[in-house]
Amino acid sequence: MTAFMTAVSSAFSKRVDMVRALGSYFTGRLEGAVGLGRLIHAVSGLIFGVIYLMILSRMGALAFPYPIFLGIAFGFIHGLLMAYFLMIFASERHPIEDYRKATLEEGLLHLVGHIIFGAVVGLAATLLTFSFGIA
Repeated sequence: MTAFMTAVSSAFSKRVDMVRALGSYFTGRLEGAVGLGRLIHAVSGLIFGVIYLMILSRMGALAFPYPIFLGIAFGFIHGLLMAYFLMIFASERHPIEDYRKATLEEGLLHLVGHIIFGAVVGLAATLLTFSFGIA
């Protein structure tokens, strides 16, 4: 997800640089925001990845292809919630003026990023199942 968002931000607009926007939300400035943004995003990704895996495990859906499709569905739902949060709540309160105007396109890019995240988590669950015979 971070790689997708970084590629999009470098190709189109720094306004969709989620890592920089996240870090600067907490620092109030762009300098040094990338490091904090990466840390927050990485830790959040690990936490949500574990949550996705726990839900997949509790559902008994660790056998191929279920984790991939469910991961995509989880990512879609998570992405909708985060895009809504970004566009309605966070953008209005962001300390940097450039990040206060979240657009539908930026919300859609975040939705796609979360879908990619869900697919990767589902693929990881599938590979872990094959590697360790968990299912």
